[in-house]
Amino acid sequence: MRDIGGDQLELREAADLLGVHYQTAYRWVRRGRLPAQLVDSKYVVSRRDLETVDAERRAPAAPTAPNPKRIDRQADRMHRALVDGDEAAAGQLARRLVDEGADVVELIQLVLAPPLRRIGQDWHDGHLPIWIEHRASAIVERILGELAPNPRGRRRGTTMVAAVAGDQHSLPTTMAAVALRASNWHVHHLGANMPGQELIRFCSEYDIDLAVISVTNPDVTHLADDTAKQIRATNTSTIVGGAGRSLQQLVEQANSLRDAGTPAA
Repeated sequence: MRDIGGDQLELREAADLLGVHYQTAYRWVRRGRLPAQLVDSKYVVSRRDLETVDAERRAPAAPTAPNPKRIDRQADRMHRALVDGDEAAAGQLARRLVDEGADVVELIQLVLAPPLRRIGQDWHDGHLPIWIEHRASAIVERILGELAPNPRGRRRGTTMVAAVAGDQHSLPTTMAAVALRASNWHVHHLGANMPGQELIRFCSEYDIDLAVISVTNPDVTHLADDTAKQIRATNTSTIVGGAGRSLQQLVEQANSLRDAGTPAA
């Protein structure tokens, strides 16, 4: 819009300056979007209100978050891409959803995790070779590495995320780390197969507010629980994950523990 001279403008001139049809400007007046006064049977618009409306029109629109049902439908497309090893298609799909406003936790829970579970079950049932399962997990790890959020502002606290020795799956720890970063935690991601004593030592040597221990192998549950107990003894809040617990539940519990300042979980 070019510079406006004078404080008051007739609506037709205002429409010309905005680059819209007179009837469009008139509808904006009727709907209250463009403030105007009726003077001698003609609408008059102030320079200030006209500049405000013009600035609003030029401001980039915030992306609308995709409908959860639509996100859920993308899981089938992601499954095909992961089985085929089409990393470009999988990455493009994930990035587009995030660019459209999808929450990273929703992306993991609704688009990435279901295909991985399906692929894992198909491998277990003998329908897919194990290299497809490993390749799919590696692709998702790289996608999450690219999409990992780095929110601004003051951090909620500092957390350690890991899995104990004997638990070889690093992807669940990556998902937990990404979800907690999205909730504005500073995360030390130590990965999988970490000796329990090393986790205890890490928490004692660093200023850790919360320890998160992922468990995907039921054979190491006792070790994970024992490690968590010793970490809690240092007055550090600790969460032990497991089957059936969602990332959203993890984030909510982590934030709740931080707010309450309790070492038990």
